[in-house]
Amino acid sequence: MIGAIEEGSPAEKAGLQIGDVIKTVDGKPVSKFGGMGDSVVWRIVRSEGATIPIEVLRGTEVKKFEVTPTREKTKPWQRKSLRQILIAPAYTPMVAAVVTNSPAEKAGLQRADEIHAVNGQRLLHPANFSDYLEQHGAIPLTLKVVREGKPLAVTLTPAIPEGETKPRIGIEWDQGGGKIAIRRPGVGEQIYASVDAMVSTFGALFSRKAEISPQHLSGAVKIMNIYYVLFQSEQGWRLALWFSVIMNVNLAILNLLPIPVLDGGHITLAIVEGIRRKPVSIKLLQVLQTSCAVLIIGYMLYIAFYDVQELFPEKRDKREEMKFSPKSEPAPGVPVPQQP
Repeated sequence: MIGAIEEGSPAEKAGLQIGDVIKTVDGKPVSKFGGMGDSVVWRIVRSEGATIPIEVLRGTEVKKFEVTPTREKTKPWQRKSLRQILIAPAYTPMVAAVVTNSPAEKAGLQRADEIHAVNGQRLLHPANFSDYLEQHGAIPLTLKVVREGKPLAVTLTPAIPEGETKPRIGIEWDQGGGKIAIRRPGVGEQIYASVDAMVSTFGALFSRKAEISPQHLSGAVKIMNIYYVLFQSEQGWRLALWFSVIMNVNLAILNLLPIPVLDGGHITLAIVEGIRRKPVSIKLLQVLQTSCAVLIIGYMLYIAFYDVQELFPEKRDKREEMKFSPKSEPAPGVPVPQQP
């Protein structure tokens, strides 16, 4: 389900709306938003046409759209961006932190509170809340909150932080997509998904029309950064194990490719020697192995060049810390338990 659409984005221009359930992208079914395989993001990235056909379920009606993707501009030395239509998945906004002296603190909001609705309007993404404030200003708000599984009603009025001009309630959103639902796929399913991801990647790399190129792959630097990011999550060790499965299956497949310096190369040479009934020339073998080793090491350095840049992005959020004056007096609100 679409949770947020960027203003002026390809998705908005095509007519997609928040709450639409995406069924197919580029003529292929999707079952998830991110990741490899049958995901919305991968289908968009992997598409090759000038426009991307997208089929959605809006209420009980199936609608079809043709979306013209866009790509973010990058500098010559940066990794080229991939296709996107600037949408985000739906997930319940969850509070990561509450600012001191803010209306949210005075109203009793706490970390891990889930905010499901504001003034009766359902929230499918944190951006929906920001859009509501932008449209309505500092009016009294009634928030439908769920805390530890129990529904609460919280009332408050936004206030303007120091040094800013727009009213806010003083919370920071959880950027990890809210609470994680644990799914336990079987061993076979995980291996199949890993193999499918590898096959899909190679298919995109060798396609003449696809915009995916060798520079979009990642090396050791990016892998370590992914582990670092995964361990920031509450379920970090589970996510790290999941990622390790994918990575190890992919490495196993790569290792079996008929490249001289890899195990697959040795198997290929052994088959050739068996057919010829005599060993391959030592000089030829040295040339092959040395050339491939140089190419692989060179490619690893080439990929590391792009990976390191992404560790230190140029565009950083320079917004100052949100501060509220102790004298500001938003309308007080006290969590009121509701009947489930």
